[in-house]
Amino acid sequence: MINAHGHILGFDVGGTKISAVIGNDRGEIRAKIERLTVKHLGRDRLTQQLYEMGQEAMDTVGLRHVDGIGIVFAGIVDNDRGMVVNAPNIPGMRKYEIVPLIQGRFDAPTVLENDATGAAIAERMYGSGRNVNDFAYITLSTGIGGGFFSGGRLVRGAHGIAGEFGHNVIMVNGPTCGCGRQGCLESLASGKAIARRVKENISAFRDSGELSRIPIQKVDAKAVFDAMEKGDGLSRLIVEETAYYLAVGIVNIVCTLDPEVIILGGGITKSGNYLFPQLRKAIRDEFKSMKRPVRIVKALPNVTDLAAVSLPLFYKDRPGRKSTGGK
Repeated sequence: MINAHGHILGFDVGGTKISAVIGNDRGEIRAKIERLTVKHLGRDRLTQQLYEMGQEAMDTVGLRHVDGIGIVFAGIVDNDRGMVVNAPNIPGMRKYEIVPLIQGRFDAPTVLENDATGAAIAERMYGSGRNVNDFAYITLSTGIGGGFFSGGRLVRGAHGIAGEFGHNVIMVNGPTCGCGRQGCLESLASGKAIARRVKENISAFRDSGELSRIPIQKVDAKAVFDAMEKGDGLSRLIVEETAYYLAVGIVNIVCTLDPEVIILGGGITKSGNYLFPQLRKAIRDEFKSMKRPVRIVKALPNVTDLAAVSLPLFYKDRPGRKSTGGK
C-alpha cells in the first residue's frame, strides 16, 4: 500500500539511456538521475547500474526507504511474472527477471510495464486521459508503440502486448520493418524511418539547403525538423510524408477503437511546431466519410518520468496482485 504522498522510485530503461526518478502520488518529481545505458556488458551490469542509480536518486532527497517501485522497459514484458521477455535494442535481456532483483535490493513492492503502456497509465492518472474512458496513447520516437484504455480499463490483450500500433501495416510491400514485416507504420513514420528516407534520397540531400550542412550519417529526425523550420525543401517533403503516414495509422486506430482522445508523445512530438497542425489536417482528410469527433493532443511533457512513478499507484488496489509485479 502506498502511503499518502509517499515516495516512489521509478526506472525508465531504454536502449539509449536509463533514468531513475523519485516521485509521489501527486505526480511531483523530486529527483532525477540519467545515464547512458550500459547495454553491451549484459544483464548483470545493467542490474548493477539500476541499483546504483536508484540509490543515488534516493540519496539525493535523503531517503532510506521508498513505498513502491515502478519500472518501465523498452521491450516486451510479462507484467505478471515481473520479467522482460525481450528487448530488441538491449542485447541479452531475454527472460530477464528484473522485478525480483530490484524488489529484493530496495525492499519495496515493484511493478514492471512496457514503456508505452506505462505512459498510457501516466496519462490516465495525470494527463489528458483523466476522466476519459476511451483513449489511446501513441509514442512517436525511435520506434512507435502505444497503449490504450477502453471503457475505463487498461487493455492488455491475451498475451499482455496490446497496443503495438507501430506494427500495423499501412503500405503493402513497403519498407521492411525491424519486426520483419513490410510497410509497418514504424517503418515509415518513426524517427529511424525519417532518417532512413533522407539517406535514400542522396541526390536530393546533396541539393538541400540546410540538411546538406550535416554529415549524412548524423542526420536524425530532429535534424530534419530543424532544417524544415529553416525552409529546407527536402525536409518539408519528408515531414509532410510522415504526417500522412501517421494520419493513415491514426485513422486506422480510431476506426478500430473509437477513442475519445488520441494522445501523442515521444521525441518526434517535441520537434518544432509544424508537425501537429500538418498531422491534424492530414487526419481530417484521411477520415473521408468516417469522420468523428476525436481530439488529437500532446502528451504530458514529463510523461516518461511519470510512467514509472504511476505504476505502483495504478496497481496498488488490484485484486490478486503478486509481489513480483503482477496485477
